[in-house]
Amino acid sequence: MQQTILIGNGWNPYLFREEIRSLVGYDQIIHPRILSITSDNSLQNLSKSALLDDNLKNAEILYNVPSNFTEEKLSEIIMKWAIKNLPTGSFAIRSRKIGERISLLSRKKIEKEVGASLMSQQNIVNLENPEYEVVVVLAGLEDISSREIEFDKLTPVIVWGLRTPIDNNRQFESRSPIDRPFFKPVSLEPRLARLMISLSHKPDYSPSIIIDPFCGTGGIAIEASLQGIQVLASDLDTEMTEGTIRNLEWSKGDGKFIVKHCGVEDISSIWGKNIQTSFVFDPPYGRNAWKSNDGLDLFLEALKSANYINPNGTICTMLPTVPEFINDHSSEKYLVMGKKWHDLELLIVNTGWSVVFKYPIKVHRSLARLILVCHPLH
Repeated sequence: MQQTILIGNGWNPYLFREEIRSLVGYDQIIHPRILSITSDNSLQNLSKSALLDDNLKNAEILYNVPSNFTEEKLSEIIMKWAIKNLPTGSFAIRSRKIGERISLLSRKKIEKEVGASLMSQQNIVNLENPEYEVVVVLAGLEDISSREIEFDKLTPVIVWGLRTPIDNNRQFESRSPIDRPFFKPVSLEPRLARLMISLSHKPDYSPSIIIDPFCGTGGIAIEASLQGIQVLASDLDTEMTEGTIRNLEWSKGDGKFIVKHCGVEDISSIWGKNIQTSFVFDPPYGRNAWKSNDGLDLFLEALKSANYINPNGTICTMLPTVPEFINDHSSEKYLVMGKKWHDLELLIVNTGWSVVFKYPIKVHRSLARLILVCHPLH
């Protein structure tokens, strides 16, 4: 069955799947890093993804790859597919491998064999600037985390399809925090900032405004603006608000922005009610402030403000926790924002929000951060 196939990068397959679920939804998990979409899902939000490597249309999947499978046999199968799916024009074959090696298949030989079989007067090979790219992915098994035990029965697969361009705002290395006009060591990495914005989506809800009440150096604001999303940012530190404005002007995003110098307790009156908003923020936690009631109070005030501004919106945030949470994610005994998770979750519920997703990521030896997504409680 022909379908759209999405290939995630290797940074975190679990978060890749959650990001795609938030942006467009998916139908089936083919591999920890491969998802299929066969329904009428809207795919326009895929350009917002932080962890999507490839989008293949008219794709097919070969399951149960025999140990003696050859490049010539694969070429025959893809040639039959190409009769219906490869448009007239120049093309190139691009192969890639994820996970363990499948049989003795050679990527270079696959590109050579498939390219030769598809070449004709209507389809000429152009490796430098092709009109179409046929991507072949050899997807072997991978080491799985404790969060992915459901994949212990998955088998290696080969998938192929026509590459669909994603967008040109995903060169995260080109806007590293240290290359911006204003930099502080606490700056959020661009890929993680964009991921948080993605997680604030739902397949039936795409915010047109992102509110960040702790904007810092503007990492989240930059990624939102580059996607054409309006930004309402604020911070209690004037150095941060002035720096965020400089960084936003430097990034040249299409999204409009307003940056205010104020505390989180003032944003409700400043921004007012707006049904198009989502809150995406990384609250301050330096100098162990997250262990104090001040840090917790700021966080809860942000949740209350979000509920006032848009009680039907979404929230994505990151909270400081301990590295032990990563290996024992189901436990409620570890501290998050200085409180046991169970106690903190009750405080979140009391502000009108329900936790729908949580996932800890490592920062360094003594600190991790818990990515948290909240939806309305009602």
